[in-house]
Amino acid sequence: MRRQQDGVSLAKLRRWLKGVNIFEKAYIFVPIYYRLHWSLAVICIPAREDKIGPIILHLDSLGLHTSNIIFQNIRSFLKAEWEHLNQAGVPTHIPIEESIWKTLISNIETKKIEVPQQDNDYDCGLFVLYFMERFIKDAPPRLIMSDLDMFGKKWFRPAEASRLRDSIKTLLEKHFEDAKNKLDAIDS
Repeated sequence: MRRQQDGVSLAKLRRWLKGVNIFEKAYIFVPIYYRLHWSLAVICIPAREDKIGPIILHLDSLGLHTSNIIFQNIRSFLKAEWEHLNQAGVPTHIPIEESIWKTLISNIETKKIEVPQQDNDYDCGLFVLYFMERFIKDAPPRLIMSDLDMFGKKWFRPAEASRLRDSIKTLLEKHFEDAKNKLDAIDS
């Protein structure tokens, strides 16, 4: 039964992706929600010249999620996508070296990233958003293992992520005010 559910889930995910080849992307952010907590996985597809396979990162601001289970699930997803793409032969537009591509599943690296920890029980969603924002700003165009030194417990101060709440609140208030002003202008 579990295997059938996995197949159904993969089929639904593939429809949601609408033909997007995930192996062409440099980064894929995978927010994880489990047992009332958010963490973030990042699938990194290195450049062809680096001659390495994908790297899966896991960032958890409370350390509540089991990284190995997350890695196993994402590895299974990558394997299914790899098999799906290989049905028509080796794709030519993949930014992964062909010799690595042929044995992709055995070339997936995983790394739990030690990140700043939240100091309360409710900011995990903000931390995930902040991880994504900082990752987009700080990461190179294509990540390799030696780049992982940029992350760590001193990557940013936890208060920076918690302040994201105020930034989001201000942004939403501005959008609501703009929408109200537009409606008022239409009514007058």
